[in-house]
Amino acid sequence: MKIKSSELPKKLLDKVLTPDPLDGEDIIIEDNDGKILGVILQPDAYEFFLKKVEEKENEIDSLSNEKYDPNSPTLEDLMGE
Repeated sequence: MKIKSSELPKKLLDKVLTPDPLDGEDIIIEDNDGKILGVILQPDAYEFFLKKVEEKENEIDSLSNEKYDPNSPTLEDLMGE
């Protein structure tokens, strides 16, 4: 989901735009019991996260490759049945 920055309360937007370097760049949103409801990642951290997820997906994909069998039915063969 995407939302416009104008829809956020000013106090939250200020924390997103100028994170406290001592607290870290990520903003964790919790309920009163400490349960995490959401996380706001800064753009560089988000790009890093996406890169790592893609690397892991590629690793998993490479492990599950099946050997090529030229006698296997094609998609067209299977759809014709």
